[in-house]
Amino acid sequence: MRLITREQSQAIDKISINELGIQGSTLMGNAGNQVAEKAISILEGVPNPIILIICGKGNNGGDGFAAGIKLFQNNYTVHIHSIPTPKEIKGDSQLFFESSEALAIPITLGIEIPEFEKPDLIIDGIFGTGLKGKLRASFIPWVDWINRSNSKILSIDIPSGLDCNSGIAIPTCVKANFTLTLGSNKVGMIFRQGFESSGEISIADIGFPPINQLELPGLEWNLFSEKTAQEILKKPRIDTHKHASGKVLVIAGSKGMTGAAVLSTFGALRTGVGLTITISPSSLNDIYERLIIEGMTLPLNDHGKGFLNEGNFNSIMNKVDWADVVILGPGLGRETETIALIKKLVQAIQKPLVLDADGLFPFSNNIDELNQRCSPLVITPHLGEFAKLTGINKDLIQSDFPNVMQNFMDEYNHIALIKQVPSCVFDQNQTIVNSSGNPGLATGGTGDVLAGMIASFISQGISTFEATSLATFIHGKASDEMVKEKGYRGQIASDLFDKIPGVITQYENA
Repeated sequence: MRLITREQSQAIDKISINELGIQGSTLMGNAGNQVAEKAISILEGVPNPIILIICGKGNNGGDGFAAGIKLFQNNYTVHIHSIPTPKEIKGDSQLFFESSEALAIPITLGIEIPEFEKPDLIIDGIFGTGLKGKLRASFIPWVDWINRSNSKILSIDIPSGLDCNSGIAIPTCVKANFTLTLGSNKVGMIFRQGFESSGEISIADIGFPPINQLELPGLEWNLFSEKTAQEILKKPRIDTHKHASGKVLVIAGSKGMTGAAVLSTFGALRTGVGLTITISPSSLNDIYERLIIEGMTLPLNDHGKGFLNEGNFNSIMNKVDWADVVILGPGLGRETETIALIKKLVQAIQKPLVLDADGLFPFSNNIDELNQRCSPLVITPHLGEFAKLTGINKDLIQSDFPNVMQNFMDEYNHIALIKQVPSCVFDQNQTIVNSSGNPGLATGGTGDVLAGMIASFISQGISTFEATSLATFIHGKASDEMVKEKGYRGQIASDLFDKIPGVITQYENA
């Protein structure tokens, strides 16, 4: 499913009106008709329903006026409240406001909240996609009143107060039961607070041209679907064997963080890889040997320090030739000798590389060094790690995520999995937004499991971009299954291993 940003939504409007000659009033009238039809379906079975439409001064408000006209003409009891005064209503919105007046639809005006008869349905047309950042203080009482109303709430295009790009509401937004979005889903309705605030989302065709026929600014955003998982995952060949099922080399773990290596290894094993070798500091190898019984280990001399060092470089590179894919970073630590080893390995390894966690730290504020790699690379930073990589303030990344990522991908030439809410996978101009997962994943070690899953799918011959997107989806879906048994707070990373096989079975046998 295609998702669009604020800038892309505005571009579609301009292309439709300026290049294709579609009248703005036609689009607004179509939007009003669609909103009215949605309202009628919501109110089916409600005797003599009362509908309150709250309108702002932009096009969103105009859509509300247009919906009011259609509902009034269908003999529904409609009350329109326009927050702006008539002098503040401009353009196409003014046309529908004046038509509402001419029909003698009850209309009240102003920023103050009147005493309304309790509505069965409130149609929210205060703000559309144009709202950026913070909701003005004068509108907060309206949003709070709507949310306290105990009425059904239908938002037009996007819940008022929700940022179209970030999915963040500062300080609040309308909590809709239903959102009728115009043309295409908006990115902000999937991100952060957007998903819960938007309620049941449906898409209205108001006459825009097909989105895939338009050249729009910015990245192309698509939501990962279960159908995509079915298309990517195929049953293994009947004559396959362990050497043909992929070989993953795991370079991970250090004293106090051996679990990261174990979790990454089992992330790979549980998703179908044929063989794994996990490289360990020799002083810790007994731990690895006891826990990784289905995989192989390779202990390297660490002089009893509990971490890998630059002196291990040649031994690691000798084993790289064996592997199809390499995982580098989980739990390796940030000792000076380890950092030097990581930087050498990133440039020397000519196999697909999944760079995670401590593997990212040496490249803080130096993403250009990663661009020097010619072989496939997947980086998997969470927002804090991404902030360190780019030098961009974390708050800015969250508040302007689509534009920050567009600028980043203009400079970065590999795959990036950004672990935010929800996780997103980037490759050149393409973005896949994950459609699974929940707060239960917010616990140590889940990212290590995911790194192993990504490497496993790549080793099995799935393209780097698809493997990263698929692994992210299966990882989240496994957690969604676990919620049913252990809730959100009861999950730990290793719980995922019990659910991953069952989730994969749903798609590889489809």
